[in-house]
Amino acid sequence: MPVFASIDLGTNTVRLLVAESNGESFTALYSNQAITRLGEGLSKGGVLIERAMERTINTILSFKKEASAYNPSAIWVAATSAVREAKNRSEFIERVKKATGIELEVIPWEEEARRTILGVFSGLRGDIKRSIIFDIGGGSTEFVLTENKSLVKSVGTDLGVVHLSERHIKKDPVDDKELIALEKVITDKVKEVKNKMQDARCKMQDLELIGTAGTITTLAALDLNLYPYNPAKVNGYILELKNVKDILKRLKAMTLNERRNIPALEKGREDLIIPGAVIVIKVMEILGFDTMTVSDYGLREGIILQKLMT
Repeated sequence: MPVFASIDLGTNTVRLLVAESNGESFTALYSNQAITRLGEGLSKGGVLIERAMERTINTILSFKKEASAYNPSAIWVAATSAVREAKNRSEFIERVKKATGIELEVIPWEEEARRTILGVFSGLRGDIKRSIIFDIGGGSTEFVLTENKSLVKSVGTDLGVVHLSERHIKKDPVDDKELIALEKVITDKVKEVKNKMQDARCKMQDLELIGTAGTITTLAALDLNLYPYNPAKVNGYILELKNVKDILKRLKAMTLNERRNIPALEKGREDLIIPGAVIVIKVMEILGFDTMTVSDYGLREGIILQKLMT
């Protein structure tokens, strides 16, 4: 059976998946991820900076080598928020092609939403009639309303943990005034999302809330005190609002260095977990959920599934 590889090139994290195709589905053979923070400084200058591009290209090269051990028929790389927004995106695309030989696909956020749906539902069991999936990234957060596992409506926001951290978190540990200002920014945006997501066919309480991407899986790992990370234990985990609030309360009192020493907190997320936790809390509070289902599956799985369907 043919083997394919996908690389999800995010604003903060690069994620690799190598999978064997079973027609319109797949079996995962190998996965890896690395935090390269491609979107570092993007919110200030509007461009991808040199060191961030170098880190990311080196990671793509490394992942290509790892994937090549499985002799894939194709390696697909999809870039999201950071590359979409960057004024120098064309330069970065050319550099990736020159360094790796791979054509970088920059997907609009609506297409990112569709592929994320494919990925998420490929990993969750059970009959989920209606849901809101939200995907917290480094440069943006997407919200997707689904019915029978198909897209009904999607709303994109600029609530990215890299951007929010750079703009609002200056003190170490986090200053209460900074946190209040951060909460207000996030609250206002999530209220806008709720207004846009209202759907006549269903009420919020009839929906299941599903969270995906690194911030949410990291919060699940922290809640489980899980180290090393185990995707099988995280995928499908039910995360409670009160536990996320407890995690934030504990982490915000720590210095960056103290957070770095928490085994279950992925290295490179010690600053980003603060705005990430606030996003999760405000989404759950404003949309009216006490719990959410965590998905370890997402865009990188959706990239492969979408290709297999075309």
